[in-house]
Amino acid sequence: MDSAKLLKIVNRYLEIFPEEKDRLEHVIEIIKNNRYEDLADWNNFNGHLVATGIIYAVKDKKFVALYHKDLKRYLCPGGHIDLTDENMLETARREAFEETGLKGLEEKKVCELDLVPIDIDKHKIGYNERLDLPEHFHFDFRYLFIIDGITDIKIDANEHRDYKWIGIEELKSSESYGRVAGKIEKFLDQ
Repeated sequence: MDSAKLLKIVNRYLEIFPEEKDRLEHVIEIIKNNRYEDLADWNNFNGHLVATGIIYAVKDKKFVALYHKDLKRYLCPGGHIDLTDENMLETARREAFEETGLKGLEEKKVCELDLVPIDIDKHKIGYNERLDLPEHFHFDFRYLFIIDGITDIKIDANEHRDYKWIGIEELKSSESYGRVAGKIEKFLDQ
């Protein structure tokens, strides 16, 4: 992937969610002014790209949340890009598998272009004591995946301490996902 292709995905996203244009101005400028390799670099402390897989168990109407040891809160599985990942969707799928062991995740498409996420978020990550990383921004491409029902998962004990399955109300009250929960409800109803 390169920055031009990534910008095309962001522009298509904004055609679907035009009300988010102002919120994503910083993300767009960062993408325009950096090579993709720099956006994927953990050591780019102006901010770098990450991808999240929001996993929904259809029969049980629950989402998986992992307790992140460093960030000290429950989050959906996700993480940093590997330059060997073909695109952000592949990063989200790989990270979701690595952090949960779940296979066969089916993307719930937002539009005809698979690579458009259900959400793009910019959030500040505080100082990471374990890895000695300074405060920086994550530009998070969030994809919605569905599975049939709740199943046991295998967490990555290096990063996570626990997991739980949560309903849409808990997702709505989450500091990290409250804004996207309404969009998720809409797309799950389709």
